[in-house]
Amino acid sequence: MASLVRRLTWSSQNRPRQTGPINDNPDNVIKKGQLKKKGHMRRNWLNRYFVLSQEGLHYYRDDVAYSLNPSKPQGSVTLFGCSVKEDLFQRHENVFSIFSADGKDFHMQASSKDEMLEWINHIDRISKIKLQQRRKTGDTLGEAAVLFETPRARAHSSDGSFRVQATPPDEP
Repeated sequence: MASLVRRLTWSSQNRPRQTGPINDNPDNVIKKGQLKKKGHMRRNWLNRYFVLSQEGLHYYRDDVAYSLNPSKPQGSVTLFGCSVKEDLFQRHENVFSIFSADGKDFHMQASSKDEMLEWINHIDRISKIKLQQRRKTGDTLGEAAVLFETPRARAHSSDGSFRVQATPPDEP
């Protein structure tokens, strides 16, 4: 009996944490709406319901899934240290891409150019706020993310040219 209790305790402690929104207050949500997201495995475009808040960008299968259980998103995008740009390399129109600091690329398609620019501006603003918050708290990870950005995030500039700095600048 004791070994069963020990196993159950161990498995519950090692369970992955939910990455959903911490605060489901409607005032906390900055933007929400339907976007098409390019899949990572099959590379097909699927409709997803996105919710942008101070905690991050989360996506759900649809708006019903969000309304039933907003604390359990289908996936999340890390916005700290990310780069967001209009993606001119895709075949579709109104596509923007988020290049996260952890090396993942997310490609989304909005229904119009105006909506795409709105999403880009909001995501970029949240990313900068998160970086400033880390700097204010004295978190060294925030400084490291600035110095050692992922080359993939820095490689994509707004005009489509590539400018990658392979090594960080030397410190005195």
